[in-house]
Amino acid sequence: MGEDKKIMNDIEIFKQKFDIYLKNYLDKKTQYLTNYTKDQDILDYCFYAKKITLAGGKRIRPYIAYLMYESFGGKEVEKALKVLVSLEVFHSFCLIHDDIIDRGTLRHGLPTLHIYIAKRLKKEKRYGDLDHIGTSQAMLVGDIFLSWSQENLNLNKDFAPNIMNRVKIIFYQMLHEVAIGQMIDVDITTRNKVAKTLIDEKIRLKTAGYSFIKPLQIGMTLTGEKLSKIDKFCEEFGLSLGTAFQTQDDLLDITSTEKELSKTVLSDVATHQHTYITQLGIKKAKEIMENNFKKAKALIENLPVEKNYKQKFFDLLGVIEKRTF
Repeated sequence: MGEDKKIMNDIEIFKQKFDIYLKNYLDKKTQYLTNYTKDQDILDYCFYAKKITLAGGKRIRPYIAYLMYESFGGKEVEKALKVLVSLEVFHSFCLIHDDIIDRGTLRHGLPTLHIYIAKRLKKEKRYGDLDHIGTSQAMLVGDIFLSWSQENLNLNKDFAPNIMNRVKIIFYQMLHEVAIGQMIDVDITTRNKVAKTLIDEKIRLKTAGYSFIKPLQIGMTLTGEKLSKIDKFCEEFGLSLGTAFQTQDDLLDITSTEKELSKTVLSDVATHQHTYITQLGIKKAKEIMENNFKKAKALIENLPVEKNYKQKFFDLLGVIEKRTF
């Protein structure tokens, strides 16, 4: 029990520090919207999206990027955290759109953005198809968050242009991968049968790349070192961890409650989603998850960093594996 608390503290300490930069950035960007409109309804939609972002979330993506940066000699803590805000703002964009696609009603213990807007419009007795309008407005707010994630990178002057250019290339690849992965995710819900290779591809693009591989690569790139010396680790560790993480998420979707996860459950069942569970059964899915966690641990053993940093990777893995967020 004591060790679990220590693991929690490692990530929570980062989250507390990182959220200062995240909140400052979102406060600044939402406030700037008043230069475009003074309409309180429109502004409220954006402010509520900020509220959801700050209400919860594990900050795993910026954390793993920062851990990579720190492990390979990065010293500019404040500057790095400002860059990594882009990862979390992009994540918020993805969740806003994902909640629409999955018909999610709960995110971080709060009504999802499209549900919140539709309920507000209904309360005010507005005209029209208010559920559709709530969805439309949420999509547009998501697009604003996407633009903020890009703007934060494009206007960065803290790191050398050649470093930021490499970061942006990785970031744009991540964006494209998530979009294609999500398209696959949506399309296979219309199919009676799906090959396991397509589920593999979906996980690689939608989860592994976006949540682990690309953040690892961005963290390494910010150090100024060549990515080639560690890219194999980023790819293999990120894929193993991403596969385990997604399979675990799919299992939790059918075994947990909304109260436990603070988000909508049984969404895979509701949307006719194809996963390792539907393809291979719960027992085999658990085996895939466990084997990938084991592979991720083995890869950490060979990571060429100091022992204390290597332990932080093990701690992160332990948190994800036990879901002790």
